[in-house]
Amino acid sequence: MVKNFKKAINIGFNSILLAFGLYFFLVQHKIAPGGVTGISLIMANVFTILTVGQWSLLLNIILFILAFFLMGKDFGKKTVLSASIISLAIMFFEKYFPDTILSNDMIINIIFGAGIESYALSCIFFNDSSSGGTDIIAAIFNKYFKISLAKSLFAIDFLVVMLSIKEFGIEVALYAVLCVVIQSFGFNYFIQGLGRKIAITVISDYSNEINQMILGKYKRGVTLYKAEGGYSHKKRDIILTVVPFRKYISIKDDILKIDKNAFVFAHSISEVLGEGFTYEVFE
Repeated sequence: MVKNFKKAINIGFNSILLAFGLYFFLVQHKIAPGGVTGISLIMANVFTILTVGQWSLLLNIILFILAFFLMGKDFGKKTVLSASIISLAIMFFEKYFPDTILSNDMIINIIFGAGIESYALSCIFFNDSSSGGTDIIAAIFNKYFKISLAKSLFAIDFLVVMLSIKEFGIEVALYAVLCVVIQSFGFNYFIQGLGRKIAITVISDYSNEINQMILGKYKRGVTLYKAEGGYSHKKRDIILTVVPFRKYISIKDDILKIDKNAFVFAHSISEVLGEGFTYEVFE
């Protein structure tokens, strides 16, 4: 219950952050970054009866109705929360900050807009949700036409950018293309970084002391491999442990305090599942 509440809070906060990045850095400068927001920006420019936020909310409602009938009632329950908050937050910004411009430099707007959006979106995905919108269209295409999600999303974003040429001119459309590219790279970087840990491997004559130190002081799991030196044929234990990045330096220092000649190497890991990471250590 507490875990689900924390996820909901994270989804809500990052949905507002996503809306902030979209509105102040992209929407205010007519940059259509693909997706439902990009479509809404074009629709609001053509049909001024509704604002960008209102079009976004309307399009998301239509897409969720389609998803309910075509994908089943269990599809995207958590997505409703994020998509609704994003649309409502944009409507809030439109009402209370209609003329607020944080920067007139298009490069700054692209970098910050795409950066904030990709970070917030990765946090939303990391909490088992999504921002809805064109993800639903891609899922429908994947189910009924066997078109991959990546190809569907690329085709939708490409179509949005092409439509924006007519409405906002080719220069703004090129900025939108740059924004989509940065978003893609940023999302991949952040989604890996959020789950990134570091694996530490230690070869030492003091493996028992190092093992006890990691277990006792840092409460991290340890795996011992039985090994034999290729040259000396001396038998010893190899220690493997996986820890958060922020713990690496202190653990490394403690290892070298026990054995200054220890052979230590480490490498980053994109995601870890199991005891101490996806549920409590020593539970």
